[in-house]
Amino acid sequence: MTLPAPTSAAPAAAIPMTAFGGVARPAMPEPHGARDALALLFTVVAVYWLTCPGATAYDQYSRFADALLHGSLSLSARPPHLEMAEYGGRAYFTNPPTPAILIAPFLWIAEREPLRSWLVARNGGWDLPFGWFQTGLSIACGALATVFARLALGRIPVSRLAANLGAILFAFGGIHWYHATIGSVWYLAQIVHGMFLWILVWEWFGKARPLLIGTCLAFAFWCRMETLVAMPFALVPLASHWLHPRTDEIVPRPRLGWLVKFALPIVAVLALNSAYNYARFGVFGNAAYEVLINKGKGDPLFPKGLMHWSYWPGHVYVLFNAKPLFYDEYPWILSGVGGLSWWYTTPAFLYALKAPWDRWTLGCWVGILLFLGILFQFGGTGMTQLGYRFALDFYAPLTVLTVRGMDQGLSDAAHPIRGRLAWILSSLVAAVAVWFAPWAQARPWSWVAAVLLVGFVFDTTRPIRPWHVALILACVAVNAWWTISLNLLNLGRLF
Repeated sequence: MTLPAPTSAAPAAAIPMTAFGGVARPAMPEPHGARDALALLFTVVAVYWLTCPGATAYDQYSRFADALLHGSLSLSARPPHLEMAEYGGRAYFTNPPTPAILIAPFLWIAEREPLRSWLVARNGGWDLPFGWFQTGLSIACGALATVFARLALGRIPVSRLAANLGAILFAFGGIHWYHATIGSVWYLAQIVHGMFLWILVWEWFGKARPLLIGTCLAFAFWCRMETLVAMPFALVPLASHWLHPRTDEIVPRPRLGWLVKFALPIVAVLALNSAYNYARFGVFGNAAYEVLINKGKGDPLFPKGLMHWSYWPGHVYVLFNAKPLFYDEYPWILSGVGGLSWWYTTPAFLYALKAPWDRWTLGCWVGILLFLGILFQFGGTGMTQLGYRFALDFYAPLTVLTVRGMDQGLSDAAHPIRGRLAWILSSLVAAVAVWFAPWAQARPWSWVAAVLLVGFVFDTTRPIRPWHVALILACVAVNAWWTISLNLLNLGRLF
């Protein structure tokens, strides 16, 4: 099914469509896209910098980059405050190395004199400001992710207003804002991963070059390894690119050339990862976390190992049921350090259920469900965080669904029965979500949720309307409070 053409009520979205491999796509470049993206780049950098609490102390990636520049994969000893795997008298980095690779060129420049002496002096004479390198990279990658979000949304196509608001929702209306301002080793991995996924989505709705899509997945994998399980989602909406459309064959034949180009960077990074682990631990598998959690008597956070299906209730609680902390006096409401339900961070994501039923929506939902399927088996739920930070792994497809749900909707003039079925199903799922939402200690919010549900069910007008704009801006206001209260007011500062 091809994407619905923009309505006449949104002239800015009337982008000419061309055929590419049997898939309809907008002619490029999209009008206003680059200009809007540039404005968002400067805005995000400024806001993230102003709300940043300072350099992170959890600077493993910068130290890893420094070790790589000096020909090593480890440190001689583990700094007492850092999480590292100690093996054979050396301290090894547990996190995949993509962010360290991105930091390395900047660190190499910083080690040239006289710049090094100046930076060391500015850092109190101790060493290079490793923490600032990570925090700076986090802000930069968060801003670049927003740029590619705006460009990708413009290629869907949706209206110009919807594309801009979708990028704003991603940058400021969710937990991406807070985590991008910190720069710690765990958060930085998620931010860099998100940037590569947005580049992938941008290419999705463009030329769909297999080598670029595979490269984005490869770099994302070396940030967050569960991406390997979710990789098939990238192929779902591009079936006409990697399959020969043959009407006389029951099973279409694959386009081997396309698939080889797609798989080549993924296979290359898997081989590099195996060699990397063998050089450190003498095994091809990812042994760093196993070494970390098995030290001494083992880590109580992982009683059944690093991955086990029985860990899912903790993830469900944080994602769907975790409540904020309420007080009778200032500051009245704060995020709990263990996580917060998406209802209290980005309720606008409910509109993902109203995205049109087509191959793009199917690909996005496949990606989200595959990510959740592996994340829910992990022994930890994100530790200290805002919201459920593991959700950042699939923020790109979730934002695409939300923006399409607001600007395009479920109506299907060509298939009215399917459109009606989609409306019924989305309404039922939304009703269940609202019914089980964690409103017990926040009665005023329950009335807001009821109004939101009624409005959601009967909201069939498109393109994007003032109430959609108001909902997105409300999400921005809520996350401004979470971020500022945690970072600048030091009310329960995380890391």
